[in-house]
Amino acid sequence: MPAAPIARAGSLKLRSLTMSFAAGLLVRPRLHLAPRSVLRQMSAVAQSTPPATVSPFENGASPPKPQQLASSISSPEAITAPRNPATSPNQVDGRGRSESHRSRHHASRLKSKSIQQEQLDTRPGRSEQESYFAPKRPRFVGKRRYMITHGRLNRSPVHAVQPTNRFTAAEEIPSKLDETAQIAYRESKNLRGMYLQWGYIRHRYPESQRQSARKAFTFWKTKFWQVSRPDKPQEPKLPWPWRDDAKWLFELNNVRSMQKAWETLDVESRQKQWPYIMLSTLDRCPDKAHMVLEATLNPLPPGYAINDVLLFIAQRLRISSIKNVRERTLKAEEVLELVAKILEDAPASHVPLGQRTAGLLARRLPSEHASELYGMLQKANVKLHPNSLLQFAGRLAGDMAHKDTAFEILKGLADTGVDLNAPSPSSAITTLLHCRIAHGGWSDSTSSFSPKDTLEYFMDRGFVPNVINATAFLDSLCQRAEVEEAIRLALLFSESGVQLDTKAWSTIFRGAKGSLKVENVAKSLDVAKAANAPYVDVLNNALHAIFYFAEMESREKRFSAPWIYPLFGPMLRAYAKKFELEPLQWWLPDSLPLMLTQTTGNDGEKFESTRVRHWDFLGSIVPLTEKTFAAQSSGPKLQPNTTTIAIMLRAYIKTLQNPYDLMAFYAFFKARLEEQGGNNGFAAQLVKDQGSLVHDTIIMAMMERRGLARAALQIFGDMLKDHLQRNATADAEKSGDETPDEGQSHAPSPVHPPPGLCTFSILVRGLFNSGDRILAEQVLHVMKEQGVEPNLVTWNTLTKGYASMQDIKKTVSTLQDMEAAGFTPDLFTFKAFGKLKNQARALEMMEGIIDVNRQKMVDVDVYG
Repeated sequence: MPAAPIARAGSLKLRSLTMSFAAGLLVRPRLHLAPRSVLRQMSAVAQSTPPATVSPFENGASPPKPQQLASSISSPEAITAPRNPATSPNQVDGRGRSESHRSRHHASRLKSKSIQQEQLDTRPGRSEQESYFAPKRPRFVGKRRYMITHGRLNRSPVHAVQPTNRFTAAEEIPSKLDETAQIAYRESKNLRGMYLQWGYIRHRYPESQRQSARKAFTFWKTKFWQVSRPDKPQEPKLPWPWRDDAKWLFELNNVRSMQKAWETLDVESRQKQWPYIMLSTLDRCPDKAHMVLEATLNPLPPGYAINDVLLFIAQRLRISSIKNVRERTLKAEEVLELVAKILEDAPASHVPLGQRTAGLLARRLPSEHASELYGMLQKANVKLHPNSLLQFAGRLAGDMAHKDTAFEILKGLADTGVDLNAPSPSSAITTLLHCRIAHGGWSDSTSSFSPKDTLEYFMDRGFVPNVINATAFLDSLCQRAEVEEAIRLALLFSESGVQLDTKAWSTIFRGAKGSLKVENVAKSLDVAKAANAPYVDVLNNALHAIFYFAEMESREKRFSAPWIYPLFGPMLRAYAKKFELEPLQWWLPDSLPLMLTQTTGNDGEKFESTRVRHWDFLGSIVPLTEKTFAAQSSGPKLQPNTTTIAIMLRAYIKTLQNPYDLMAFYAFFKARLEEQGGNNGFAAQLVKDQGSLVHDTIIMAMMERRGLARAALQIFGDMLKDHLQRNATADAEKSGDETPDEGQSHAPSPVHPPPGLCTFSILVRGLFNSGDRILAEQVLHVMKEQGVEPNLVTWNTLTKGYASMQDIKKTVSTLQDMEAAGFTPDLFTFKAFGKLKNQARALEMMEGIIDVNRQKMVDVDVYG
């Protein structure tokens, strides 16, 4: 008799015996306790039995054995351990079968499988290689998979491409399937989420309402997924009859009007129409979803639907993309008021606020509103996941006013055992350690947060700083004027294994320059060696230190304009020791070798000044820079980069004495820019890397001199003309019109950078100082047309300009516009307001305007 039928018969007999034995256990569940001696003997045998005697899984997708797992992390010697000689080969297992019996049975099964495999391999058209590498059919391939299409459950094509290894199926499917299969995979994932969520909320409904509640739940989930999916088609294949149901509601302007229109319906109609109204709003007018949701909360919709709409709103929230500060604040307040109303009006645990919703709101709301949201969630006893808490900590850590709250959140996470060295906690700690002190602000002196104590606390709990954390911490120390401590800790970090980079050294050097102490600048050069900073960057920073010291000295001594510094001669002599002269010579009309032959006190007629001024920086920072450049180095001289050229050009502009020389230099500089015609040369690279820095320096120097305001406006016109031409070319390329007209075929390419916010601010300040108010307002009009939003410095400049002219009405209106734009007055704002002589009249006018606005708000609340 063949061996295969015998083996198969034996297998069937053994299975029948096992089934009968298991059935007997089910019928008569008795528990027989063995004596202690027998239990001890079995325990000893179990401990001495090697893993090789454990029977493997019978299916093809069995998990890896302990030997295979150990092979990936251990040495080969640990796998080939000898068997325990104390174990008997005929030891009885837990089912009453001996080791020899199980071995014979396993051998018969393997033999029958090999015979079946030989029969499969002998099929016609099947090669030997294909039969060897052919994957086995897993047991779960025959299971059905479903998807949602047009509101119905249909079979999904995912089942046709199931991988062999079931332990990596969820990771490999999204990357290997085509677009249709990926959609089906997402749909199956949503189905599983629906199943789990319904299993959680089904117990809230009585038995009599459970079927109707599940029907409403399924309808909402399927339709909501169709409306909120990122690849939603413009027009569905099957029309949605409810698509325009909310048009009568979301076309209204405000929440109050929507709420009044909604309350005209009876309660039963509202309950029935709410899903269709909300789905229609999400599809047709998603920007007003928060308004419609807030207006239709009476009666309360299902909690799962409210959470879905909040998630939809959080996903589409793009507050950072709004340019106007006031509009950003209003948008954030609207969303925050909606969440507050839901948490206050809804019963406890009615809305299952998802962790993803809370995390998205924490990450996308401004820090002030995120702090309020965190307080509301804490008050409502909403338990947050550690990932959601990290989102709140990361957002609040970026604001000095909320760093203490972020520190408390991170301390709580550290106490619960969260790994502080993981990417997300480490990023939040980096933000927490970085303290940005506002220029002219008030909150920096009242804040009790200490980055030094914070770092010590986290290091005591196992936190290991890296270069990013260290750079943020060192920058905070420099901004707090603790430069010596920052340099000491930077060297300590380097000795402890933290490899400092160029950014870390630049942070230290910027703090050393800001301290205006030559000793700190000299010590920062040691940090540059520890950080292996590029030599060219070190030389550039040393050159800029001369420029910065001279500018700060001029401000401290309050020299009158024009602010002209004897910079270029000392900087050129240092520059020539390390850099090639030819790249810089190409940008300047003067002969640099001839200037180098001049004595130290006379750098040429163009730089001679009639004003006798004593400069301290010539005897402090200049010798240190010359010593740095005089260091011995082998090899040819270095090639300067765009930063080096920009520093030297700005020093040249600041050293020019006569207005004619300044205008002549711009003509030469403009010719050099136009010589390359905007091609990919060094001139184009200078404009690309440095932006409008050189142009702004020229404009500022011209605005400081009388009679050169028109020339400065001419430079501004060159920049604006090239900017408009660049935009027109980009629009033509987008529209597909690549063939220019005959008259425009020989038009020069744009070479000047576009005017930035600094350019507009310099022009406005210079025009106000010269008393040309009309031109200043015209520049502001151009600024608005170009979409450049003013910052706090611009508003302070306008306030100071109108206050210096004693224009009370314009000063008050400027302060109101600044507040409406979302800016908070700082120290410089009040100094600018102090230029007014009749400040009492201005305060009375401001109080009157406030009363009028308050009355308007009351009228809107009563009659709106």
